[in-house]
Amino acid sequence: MSYNRKIIRTASYIEVYEYEKVIFTQDENIENTEPKKERKKKRNFDELSTEEQNERLERISKTRKNSRWEVMRLVDTNFDDKRTSFLTLTTKENIQDRNQFNLLFDKFIKRLNYKIFNSKKRLLKYLAVLERQKRGAWHVHIMLFDFPFVPQHDLVKIWGLGGVWINKIDVDSKENRGRYVSKYFEKGIGQELLESYGKKAFYSSRNLKKPEILKFITFEETENIIKHNEVLYETEYSGKIFKKGELLENHIKYKKIKID
Repeated sequence: MSYNRKIIRTASYIEVYEYEKVIFTQDENIENTEPKKERKKKRNFDELSTEEQNERLERISKTRKNSRWEVMRLVDTNFDDKRTSFLTLTTKENIQDRNQFNLLFDKFIKRLNYKIFNSKKRLLKYLAVLERQKRGAWHVHIMLFDFPFVPQHDLVKIWGLGGVWINKIDVDSKENRGRYVSKYFEKGIGQELLESYGKKAFYSSRNLKKPEILKFITFEETENIIKHNEVLYETEYSGKIFKKGELLENHIKYKKIKID
């Protein structure tokens, strides 16, 4: 597959990426024919050299940015003004083991799913990020989509481990809802990537609607491909492309366009 244009469509906007150099994804896969090196055991951040720490922080920064964009798109694609809720769960016990808290969170999702749908089949639609409190304990922020009313005392009972806060999301304009919500997740995404390197930056149910992504080659202007009334944001920047064993600069134009 090759492309110089990528279009991502959510419920309220379209993103257009125009690449100066054509990207050949098949060529990249073919060229990577060297034998796989034996996997090294992942080291803690403090065990790395200064150069390795800087490299990891750079990768984390890029992954964090990409994760934030992914969260924004998922939120915008699945958001419903009347049936989207924001839920936060904390624990009385100071649980600092991430794996232990993650198991408790997963059990909560299963119980909540059964409460609403009376089924063990996972039908609950959600997006979640774990975050550390100042005391070191983990807690979780959860975005619930297509979520019916559940009394708070029922949620407290289902969780059974501490505090429960739930509220509807109030956003001034639909094109801002992904950005509004993702800012609450951003700190947690950063902590997850640094403290739990190699783990997921966020969690989401498999039944969420995904943004539409198109990749193709064209030399037409964006305006001739997509009719629009308002450009919400545009910028130009330099990216990288791997071609014939070399890492080359690839100039990129980006536009975010409002859907009427």
